[in-house]
Amino acid sequence: MRPLNFLLLLTAVFTSVVMYGQQTNTIPTVPKPIPITDAEKWIAISPILLFLLITCLVFFKLKKDKVSLKDLLLDKDANVQIEVEKTKQRVAFLSASTESQQAMKAADATAGNGEDPNASKPNTSVSRFLAFISGLVSVGLACVLTTFAIWNYFDVSNFPNLNNLVGVLLTLGIGVVPYAFNKITTAAK
Repeated sequence: MRPLNFLLLLTAVFTSVVMYGQQTNTIPTVPKPIPITDAEKWIAISPILLFLLITCLVFFKLKKDKVSLKDLLLDKDANVQIEVEKTKQRVAFLSASTESQQAMKAADATAGNGEDPNASKPNTSVSRFLAFISGLVSVGLACVLTTFAIWNYFDVSNFPNLNNLVGVLLTLGIGVVPYAFNKITTAAK
């Protein structure tokens, strides 16, 4: 091959590459994303705001009525049973003879004023506390996921696939199991 022919072949190859490799003046239009408006932002975060508002109102009402969270978590069934037993003891004490009553009073005085330190402590329910916390977290998580889904819809016009979070929500439901078990066993007695 002669050098002149080789040079012409290289020129033709590079010319065709340059011609076909250049972009044309027609650029495909890509739709610009529409930014999220302020109204859409407020709509998207409204579940979280509603959850916080309701939580604050409930705690404010409880504080106004002087009800503590500790009072709400007490196991009232156990306290009622304790009061029933105390009433039965009082009735038995009053129906006893005078000598027996004096002997019981003397025995109580020597035993330490008749006060049982464990009896004055209210029965707190750990299972009720776990149910309360897991319920609060479940509702909060549901509000956050709803906010995310709404925001994503306004931003990308597509709801996200949240099917994989079913396990997480079911795991939070486990916190209610001990409370339900306690209530079922109490009802069965």
